[in-house]
Amino acid sequence: MRKNIVFLVLCISMNAVANAGVPEMKGENGYVEPFRMFDNLYYVGDQWVSSYAVETSSGLVIIDTLDFPFSKWIPANLKKLGLNDKKVTHIFITHGHSDHVGGAEFLQSLYGSKVIMSEKALELAKEQALKSKGKAVFLPPVVESYAGDSSTIVVGDTEFKFYITPGHTEGDLSIDFFVEDKGKQYRAFVVGGHGANFQKPGLARQFMASMARIKKIATQSPAVTVNLSNHPHKNNLFSNRGISAKYKTINPFISQENFSQFIEQQEESATEETKEELKSSGSTNANKLMQPTADVSAD
Repeated sequence: MRKNIVFLVLCISMNAVANAGVPEMKGENGYVEPFRMFDNLYYVGDQWVSSYAVETSSGLVIIDTLDFPFSKWIPANLKKLGLNDKKVTHIFITHGHSDHVGGAEFLQSLYGSKVIMSEKALELAKEQALKSKGKAVFLPPVVESYAGDSSTIVVGDTEFKFYITPGHTEGDLSIDFFVEDKGKQYRAFVVGGHGANFQKPGLARQFMASMARIKKIATQSPAVTVNLSNHPHKNNLFSNRGISAKYKTINPFISQENFSQFIEQQEESATEETKEELKSSGSTNANKLMQPTADVSAD
């Protein structure tokens, strides 16, 4: 009886913290209703930035946490999906920009979750936190251990593999794991960062190398067929949600072509931007400068 009372008090306390200062859930603020994508995967992000909840046998894993305070929508979204009784055991962060890491410390404090990200991503998150202002002020999360390149972690019945794929930032972390649809498994991939970074020397070339590497990794059997972009407009997320709602017998989120085209678009965009940068700087050695920094070998 006493344990039940303690648990009830804890739940009430957590709800009070989660609901304090929550931005109004309306489209003008970027809110979208959460939805199920696979048997073990849910979308809990907003109109501009993705956040995913992966259901494992030991609890939930949240991938990316939105800008603060919009990250306060995530607990509400989990409740709408009937997942609020599940423990959030882990939070994975793809990179250190505030729109991905802004809510990590809030959710970590709320759920007692372990946060996993790259060391470089945490360095950037600390810089971003210092620059945050007003209602968007956030703290960097506590990270006990960093994700290493080609490292793995098993959470319940689900294994996640991490790759350091710099280029958008220095600490981009890509995530490779399996999702299920009607009992069948499909390989899903989250690319750690979208868009080459031309603000820091060398990052654009690293981006090209990372995209080439991801292409090789993704074609290893079984090939990646689920593109979990960390921005919803990059993987046709909402149009596919409409198809999924209309046609119950197919899952439009399963598409090897979608992932392949996404990587190709990233490469093409980086190449065009590189050409423009080189033109503006007066360089005549564009082809050489657009080459990846090193040979790429798939893991």
